[in-house]
Amino acid sequence: MNKEFGKSLSDHGVHIIDGFTGTGTFIVRLLQSGIIKKEDLLYKYTKDIHANEIVLLAYYIAAINIEETFHELTNNEMYVPFDGIVLTDTFQLYEDYNENEWTKKINDLALPENSERAKKQRDLPITVCIGNPPYNNKQKDANNQSQNLHYAKLEEKISKTYMINTKSHNKNSLYDTYIKAFRWASDRLENSNGIIGFITNNSWLDGNAFSGFRKSIYNEFNLSLIHI
Repeated sequence: MNKEFGKSLSDHGVHIIDGFTGTGTFIVRLLQSGIIKKEDLLYKYTKDIHANEIVLLAYYIAAINIEETFHELTNNEMYVPFDGIVLTDTFQLYEDYNENEWTKKINDLALPENSERAKKQRDLPITVCIGNPPYNNKQKDANNQSQNLHYAKLEEKISKTYMINTKSHNKNSLYDTYIKAFRWASDRLENSNGIIGFITNNSWLDGNAFSGFRKSIYNEFNLSLIHI
């Protein structure tokens, strides 16, 4: 899905984010793809490419994978850290960072460098959201401790867009994590042109429960409507 987007991914200031990076595979493939010109790699790597991960081990693996890929492609003998990665819950980062003083203080005190990266990312005009969002099916056992987390602002936005436009009585699927990822990414591009490129299942293409989702993304991403 894309809102009007007339720039190259190589252009300076085109900010790209993988909000659920895992071990950094999508960022690695982006660097290896050749889409970004070699002469622009250093700038993009240090300024315009961003990634979030909440699992600590995956976070470290992602940082290593991305850094190693950059150095292989550029033959750069000097170590250049990838400062675009943040240890965070992407949804929570945009949920209450400014409003919840306790959360803010914990982040600032325990992980000051990470906290600074998070603050910086929040203020950026993201133009491309890529990745493989998490997927949570219905919890089958109350004892398996895999309940979905709740994000008040994000879920309220879903209720005012995807849910209100859905005719089906069964709307629980609209709170699935990967649908939340679409809502987060759509809002992240709200003030700029941009692209969303996610790997997801295909149930939203024709499922009755997703009729409001389809209507909403049509209204939000249809260029003829954007210009009205």
